[in-house]
Amino acid sequence: MNNNLAESVKKSIVMKGWLDELKLNINARIALLQLVTIDEEDAMHTLDAWTHADDWPQEGMGLISWDSGDQFIEIKEPAVPFGKRSASPETVLGIIDDYQGAAIFILKDFHRAWEHRPSVLRMLRNLSARLPAREQPVNIILTSPERNLPVELRQDIPAIDVGKPGTEQMRELLERLSSSSNALRNVSPGLMERLVESALGLSVVEAGRAFRKAIVLAGKGGLDERAVRQVLNEKQHIIRESGALELYPYTGMMSNVGGLGALKKWLDERQEAFSQEARDYGLSAPKGVALVGIPGTGKSLCAKVTAGHWGMTLLRMDVGAVFSGLLGSSERNIREAIRIAEVIAPCVLWVDEIEKAFAGSTGDSGTASRVLATFLTWMQEKSAPVFVFATANNIDRLPPELFRKGRFDEIFFLDLPTRAERTRILEVHLKQQGISMISQRFNLDAVAKMTEGFVGAELQALVNDAMFPAFRDNRREIDTDDLLAAAREMVPLAKSHEKHIETLRLMVDQGLVRNASDNLSGEKVDLESIPESRPRLD
Repeated sequence: MNNNLAESVKKSIVMKGWLDELKLNINARIALLQLVTIDEEDAMHTLDAWTHADDWPQEGMGLISWDSGDQFIEIKEPAVPFGKRSASPETVLGIIDDYQGAAIFILKDFHRAWEHRPSVLRMLRNLSARLPAREQPVNIILTSPERNLPVELRQDIPAIDVGKPGTEQMRELLERLSSSSNALRNVSPGLMERLVESALGLSVVEAGRAFRKAIVLAGKGGLDERAVRQVLNEKQHIIRESGALELYPYTGMMSNVGGLGALKKWLDERQEAFSQEARDYGLSAPKGVALVGIPGTGKSLCAKVTAGHWGMTLLRMDVGAVFSGLLGSSERNIREAIRIAEVIAPCVLWVDEIEKAFAGSTGDSGTASRVLATFLTWMQEKSAPVFVFATANNIDRLPPELFRKGRFDEIFFLDLPTRAERTRILEVHLKQQGISMISQRFNLDAVAKMTEGFVGAELQALVNDAMFPAFRDNRREIDTDDLLAAAREMVPLAKSHEKHIETLRLMVDQGLVRNASDNLSGEKVDLESIPESRPRLD
């Protein structure tokens, strides 16, 4: 490693919590360790820099790496000569066992060695017991892109997660990649901050690739606002391909949500609760909110606009991708999703239709239970400003411990919209179609009365359906009669969910969940009044 790079890495070592944990294990004579990282080269640079630091374990201790391609490489030469030699996965452990000097050995991708060789597992277990008793310390670090220790080794080999790079490391990476092209010459401190934040959640390799593309596209003019969009674009593709998370684009504003006054007020009060000023005041960062109700009531829309209203990144968890078909991969997927969310924080983590993820099932070897346990523990103990926004259509299928206080700050029930709320929702969707002077052109009170039992999605469909006959009739502008005609053709979904809605309303009455509407008059849609079918126009 060149001196400049070594000095740069040395400065950032203090920020690498994983290195402190690694040092503690090595000083405690824990012989075997697993280092979990997809940024292997960056981890090797950090370990190389550590060999020049004052707290290197002892004088004369070497740092030696091995992989099946390059074989043994002495990164730091040990006092007791090791010598050049070749080894196979079957013989490398024996060579290390025979070595009489002090050294830390890094075995790259060694998990491949035990997949079809049970004897390797036994040798590792023997070394974990034998090496600590030696006079000269010898440690073995197994590097791997994921936690993959077999059950035989989990008690003998601690796993240390390197995690994703933080803000300072991202800044150093961007400065290093831009140094030769002088791409940062016109970059303001604010733009620099946005560039760094746009890459959070990526690995060093991924972020480096995104930064290099942005530098090339910027050309001689240097990096500007387009670079932020380029990095975010790259990040969106990478996060989507990485598994269970998707970087969701911001769509709409809080004004696009009709009704739900109590929920919108609750969210608005917490808009600045993630700031340092809030911390200094003594406020705890909000943990999350759960919205329950039948499909189409606007739960997902609220998640989308909340992130935009707060100016935070929105991550959508794909629960289908969490539950992969490979044994053990579901737990890895949820841990990786949590890790990315914490690195990107502050952010909103949207778990859509959470009952599909955590309702549990038989015949899945307890996978759902383990994933749920991981998620619940994180929600209870998380310190990173990740606001969990969960939506559910059927609360009956969810385990009660998911909604225990301390995990979600509040649970809201999205009831069928009242007449006033239906009027507001209709106004929103008509405006989205570019229609103006709505109050003068439409009798929305009559339409709201006709649409009793309609949810927001059905009202949106109603406006869309009303436009078809107007379009066919010489592209004329739609009117109240078009909306009423479309309403008569539709049967609301609420009719088939009558029992479920009544159950949720009872939970509101019992104080178990909170109504998302600020309907002080107590008005609610009468489920009995919703017709089974609506008469067609004559």
